[in-house]
Amino acid sequence: MASHARLGPSGCDRWSTCTASVGLLDKLHVDGAIGDRDASDWSAEGTVAHEVREMCLVFGLDARHFVGATISADGFTYVVDDTMADHLQTGIDWVREHTGAPHVEIQVDLSPWLPGQFGTCDTGWLASLLDSTALSSGMVLYISDLKYGAGVPVDAKGNKQLRLYALGMWHFLGRPPIEKIVINIDQPRAGGMKFWEITLDELLAFGEEMKAIYAKIESGDVEFKPSEKACKWCEVRKAPGGCPPRDRWLLEMAADAYPELPNTVIPGYERQNLVGERRWLVVKHAPEIRARLAELHEESLRAALDGKPDPGSKAVEGDLGDRRIKDVKKGELLLTAALGDKAYKPRELIGIGEIEKLVKPGRKNAGHPETWEALQAILDRPPGKPKLVPEDHSKPALVQWEDDFDDLDTAET
Repeated sequence: MASHARLGPSGCDRWSTCTASVGLLDKLHVDGAIGDRDASDWSAEGTVAHEVREMCLVFGLDARHFVGATISADGFTYVVDDTMADHLQTGIDWVREHTGAPHVEIQVDLSPWLPGQFGTCDTGWLASLLDSTALSSGMVLYISDLKYGAGVPVDAKGNKQLRLYALGMWHFLGRPPIEKIVINIDQPRAGGMKFWEITLDELLAFGEEMKAIYAKIESGDVEFKPSEKACKWCEVRKAPGGCPPRDRWLLEMAADAYPELPNTVIPGYERQNLVGERRWLVVKHAPEIRARLAELHEESLRAALDGKPDPGSKAVEGDLGDRRIKDVKKGELLLTAALGDKAYKPRELIGIGEIEKLVKPGRKNAGHPETWEALQAILDRPPGKPKLVPEDHSKPALVQWEDDFDDLDTAET
């Protein structure tokens, strides 16, 4: 099999939503407009974390056994440290609480739903369940997936990638009768352990949805449908010229947000009033709009510097940057000779993260236990400011009531 499936689980948010992206990506790869995705520092770090987790679960080791080990991945080299070991151990322990023989890094066949497609499931296993209320035993399918990235939190609820892994693992295990599926995202640096439970009927209904989407893609009944999840890792964004449907989608929202823009920016597009659902749509995608505008700015500047400016623009020399001392050591000698201690800023305490690293006692660091304990009494963390999130976010809704009732007459009648 090829190393990556055309309709693989990791890309499900894209191809199951923006079905036209599949054929376009095929064409761009054939034409050489885009190649294989380049490895990066952070992706290689995730590969190393997966390798450590796999070896721990297969050979009965703990992550601490790998501290100090040098592991290479995708052209990058890492030395496993205490921090990585601590991050990984929680998920490893949770798997071991539920099984002594997990299936690790198993390539699962998705052909019953997506002919010819496959994926690699981090960890999956069957376990017996005793329902104390019904006094009946059944089987549970567990799917656990490590996400080592810290930048983008990944939810377990509704996760299409893991539901495809669950289908593949259920098929791999011989399609046993099961009472429920427990889906786990282990993201130690962005939310920790996350869970979602579904029934076998719900999983199989999802499989039928995927089967229908596959049939549409194969028949050519496809559409471009940009969305946050569909576009996030789509390679078309980085192809020459970018993705016109995505640009139109973002610019329509930008036009809503900036009424001073001329209507001719998007011919035929009629702006909507920014209230209710439409306002939330713009707010939700504001980071993507800003990011795309920044990309367009850089592309336009590069064209001008290359002598092919966009009509109506040109590149000029920018304002001078902030002044700085080129020779820091020489500057330090000159200033201390003239000003003494006044040449330096006042000292300030190191940050809480550095304090925890140096003072908190741990397995590899004796730290300063008495100081750490005393610090707990004076540490403070103010509450976070209210923020907007999708309505299916795990936190409860926040409503701040104003003192609307202060002026009411409370006298008895």
